[in-house]
Amino acid sequence: MLQVSNIKIKLMDNALARKWLELYQSLDIAPDQIIHNTGISDGDFANKIKEANRLFGFDWPTNPSTQADYNMMHKDIETAPKDKADLLQSIHNDLHVKESHGSEASHIQIVWSESLGQFYKKKPISIDMPDDAESFKKSINHGDVYLGYPHVGKSPEVCMLQNDISDLPQTCRIHNKIVCDVLISLSNQTCNTDDDLLSWYEENKITMFTKEEMLKYNGWAKIGEVVNKDDLQSIDKENLKISYAND
Repeated sequence: MLQVSNIKIKLMDNALARKWLELYQSLDIAPDQIIHNTGISDGDFANKIKEANRLFGFDWPTNPSTQADYNMMHKDIETAPKDKADLLQSIHNDLHVKESHGSEASHIQIVWSESLGQFYKKKPISIDMPDDAESFKKSINHGDVYLGYPHVGKSPEVCMLQNDISDLPQTCRIHNKIVCDVLISLSNQTCNTDDDLLSWYEENKITMFTKEEMLKYNGWAKIGEVVNKDDLQSIDKENLKISYAND
């Protein structure tokens, strides 16, 4: 049983869960934050943009409003120095929320951005997806736990849905690695984009990965399920303790 804060998670007996547990135990670092993907005010978002512009020399509009604006911001984050990636983690999360235009949280994210930013040269922060990894789930339910996306760029599905087709070799990455970050779904969701992705793949002459890889990793990399789902509404975000014990 994995326990994060006051939440108990039953890990699945699959290759994805075993590899994630191997990575977490090799690092032995507590998460830095537990966050909901709730909205951020325009004023707070503008202040973060101004700080990012100052630190990194970006030329971001302080009040982005179109998908083209958001895509441009993503491109800059993708090419930022990797040893400073943790400094952009917060605004990167906010950017995704702004893109979704949602007001209610759809997931809880458990992140290691600061610790892995600090220790990225000393210990591995990711491992390759195992050859025997299961195909990602095409649906998830409230309380399901799944792997965080390992890259700063976007998955093929997101590139397609956001019509982000510029510099795809830089931006578009399949979920081919495992990082410590995990997410807990707060809703039931379904992925039904496989057919559209096949057409998108041909139209954009994709060569960075195969169709088979794209479809295998389209969906959610489920590794477990929350046991005490009723406690998700009152998750203690200040308690960052994490532990694992064999059942």
